[in-house]
Amino acid sequence: MTLAAWWYPVVAWGAVFAALVRLAPLSRRLPAWAPAAVAAATLVPIAGLPLGRWLHGIGLVVSLPLLVVFVDAACTPAGGGGFLGAAGRRAAVWFGAVAGIVLYPAALGLGAFDPYVLGWRTPGVAAAVAVIGVGLALAGNRFSIAILAAGVAWQAGILESDNAWDYVVDPLYTLLAAANLAGMGLASLARRAGPLRAASVSTVCAVLAGAAAGADPPQPRTTLDERFEASLAELERRATRGGFEDIASLVREWHLPAVPGRQSIRRIPPRLTVPESIDTPEEELLWADFVAARRARAAGLFALAVEAARAHARVPSRTERARGDGPKPLEQRGCEAIELLYAALRDDPEHERARKAGGWVRRDDGWVWPETARRLDAGEIRDAARGWTTRSRLGRDEPTPPGATIAWLSDHWKISSRAGRNAAATLAQELELAHDVWRQAFGGFVLEPAELERAFEGRGRPPSRGPFAATLFADRAAYAAELEKFEPTIARTLGLYWTPTRTAYFLPATGGDDAFATATVHHEAVHQLFAEMRKTSPLAGERFGFWAIEASACYLESLQPAADGWTLGGRDAGRAPAARERLVEDGFHVPLGELCAFGRSDLQADERLPAIYSQISGLADFFMNGEQGKYREAFVEYLVRIYTGTVSPDTLARLCGTTYADLDDAYRRHMAR
Repeated sequence: MTLAAWWYPVVAWGAVFAALVRLAPLSRRLPAWAPAAVAAATLVPIAGLPLGRWLHGIGLVVSLPLLVVFVDAACTPAGGGGFLGAAGRRAAVWFGAVAGIVLYPAALGLGAFDPYVLGWRTPGVAAAVAVIGVGLALAGNRFSIAILAAGVAWQAGILESDNAWDYVVDPLYTLLAAANLAGMGLASLARRAGPLRAASVSTVCAVLAGAAAGADPPQPRTTLDERFEASLAELERRATRGGFEDIASLVREWHLPAVPGRQSIRRIPPRLTVPESIDTPEEELLWADFVAARRARAAGLFALAVEAARAHARVPSRTERARGDGPKPLEQRGCEAIELLYAALRDDPEHERARKAGGWVRRDDGWVWPETARRLDAGEIRDAARGWTTRSRLGRDEPTPPGATIAWLSDHWKISSRAGRNAAATLAQELELAHDVWRQAFGGFVLEPAELERAFEGRGRPPSRGPFAATLFADRAAYAAELEKFEPTIARTLGLYWTPTRTAYFLPATGGDDAFATATVHHEAVHQLFAEMRKTSPLAGERFGFWAIEASACYLESLQPAADGWTLGGRDAGRAPAARERLVEDGFHVPLGELCAFGRSDLQADERLPAIYSQISGLADFFMNGEQGKYREAFVEYLVRIYTGTVSPDTLARLCGTTYADLDDAYRRHMAR
């Protein structure tokens, strides 16, 4: 027996003990070193042998893939994504179940052939497993490391057995994998069985399916918040008692205060970073517990997000449509799913399933948009003087003659600038901010409900789009000369998005090369994002609903900095105060029924246009934030119908489930408060 084969069971049982401690219900209350301390118990000598060797005597040999799963569980804080991630855990479950089904029934006498003989020093089992491992590796699945490690261990003779089967599967592995598959099946049946039957088995399904699904059973948000607040209060007391005021302040200020009447937009960092002020073991322990509490709530929030993503309308059958008595559609909650996703990511920027559901991909030690990943994969580098550029151009001094056109590449835009590099860099910064804010504010617009559900369940793939186009002019004369053919009144503006050219055009403000009317940049960026982030009609808003296209762009003009992010909306932000003045003091109001019947030319030809623009800014705030966001889902779906050319004059009222007269009254109350 080799030295490695003698010590392997000791290490394996240590990983089992550590994983059991980490997965215990009260693990969040244990210190971070508890799993390692329990794992060390397998080294305790009993009659001259470590405890791990005595346990090995029961006959259970932990296979390499199961060992990797245990180590991953032991090293992952509560609620964390772990090294394997959701995709890796699913692959581990399926591999263990399938391998066990292939091996054990026949090995126990079912059938004339015993597949165990293929595991001896022949290429049969090892070759098949190697093919599976390479396939998973090419797909980016991290469980491939466990399978390939098993092959290497077999070649090196790490276990006492020479049979390849013992390296890749064991009875415990098969039983755990089968239990998880059964749990996933029961959970799926429960979701389809209706509310009453689903409720009766929800607890059993959640326990069985939790490990394979990578998420905790959904709990009410109030419960999550109450538990989180209790954890933070205890952490703050510990930090204060220990004299660690920096951590106490960080914990105290983590919970963002609610901003009534506004939409919260969260700043999501690319990775979780440890503050530089944490440099002692006591501080590191407090920080680890703080992160564990955040990850626990993030897991719960994402479970709620998945639940919300599933709550979209079921398409009735042809028979049901003919009878007209089909089931009422479920409430669509895509915007709520996006809000919960970003709330989860603020607590845990490393939450793998939430990141993938939101459209990010991992590169190196952080999460980036697919467009950024594509540039990184091509070997490009982000340069403060050029945007994205090749390594060969990095550091070159390339003077640009006045008036020359330069190209500036940001994560999502390709900017042709005639106003210099500083102006292009500033414009790119504001455009990227508009992109990130828009994804949160109108995230339900990007994907159809069924596609959103697949993304949140880990069955989607983030699309990578080519860069949006933008042109930055050097002066008003050139701006007007080129764009007057599109818009006769262009000289009075600072920006324009023109759908036929799929390009946003901008003019620097008068404050200098790097000064912009940021509200204009955000406004036109919203037009571009709505038009190009999904397949849309080039005639969007031409017949009906054009006011909502402009209202949504005006909504982003209300963007204001806030703690750890921004806010959108509010009756005192953007153009909403002018809308309130028009309504309350001047009595100006165009009924929604009339507005929704307007197409582009109808609205732009109306002599009341300036006053209407004020009103639609107020309407945007009402539909996005009024009555605690009651009509947000309906308004975003209304925008989907406008941009896909499936809108009619009464669409908004039908989506809101009320009449335009009632909506007009609700809007008046909203603005008069």
